[in-house]
Amino acid sequence: MFTYTEFSKLGKKLLSDSINFERYPGLYYVTYPQYSFTVPDGEETIRISRAPKTSNDDGMKFWLASEWLAGWHGKEELFSSYITDSAFEKITEDEMNFEIVTQCSGLISPPPLPVIGGQEFIGALMMYSLKTEFIISIFAEYTNEYLHFYWDTTA
Repeated sequence: MFTYTEFSKLGKKLLSDSINFERYPGLYYVTYPQYSFTVPDGEETIRISRAPKTSNDDGMKFWLASEWLAGWHGKEELFSSYITDSAFEKITEDEMNFEIVTQCSGLISPPPLPVIGGQEFIGALMMYSLKTEFIISIFAEYTNEYLHFYWDTTA
C-alpha cells in the first residue's frame, strides 16, 4: 500500500498527465445516484470501485483512477488540488466497514456488506471524511484486489 510520502514524490508526476490513471486495468464500479436512496432530497451519491491488484501498482494508480471517475475531465487542476488535500489517515477494517455500512444504510437496495469478503484485509486509508468535508473517500487493499468507496452529498 502506498503512503503519503510515496504519493508526494510520485503523485505529482502522475497527476501531470491523466493518461496515467484514466485507464486502469480491470477497474469496475457501481454508482448509486440520488434516487437510489430512500430520501432522494439528500442528494447523496455512492460509488464503489474495485480492481484486481496488478504487479506494477501499489494501489496509487487505482486510487487515482477511482477518484477520476467522478468526472474531472476539463478540471484537471481542481482534481490535482483535491487529490493533494487528501488526509491519508490509516484506519482499521472495522472503522472502514462502519463508514461503508453507515453511508449505505440509506440505500433502497444496498450492496452486500462487507463489500469484499474472503480475502485478507491489508490496510485502508481515509482520504476524506465528514471531519472536514461532506465527502467520504476510502482506499483499501486486500490480498487480491483494491477497493475504493466514495460518498458525497450536494445538499
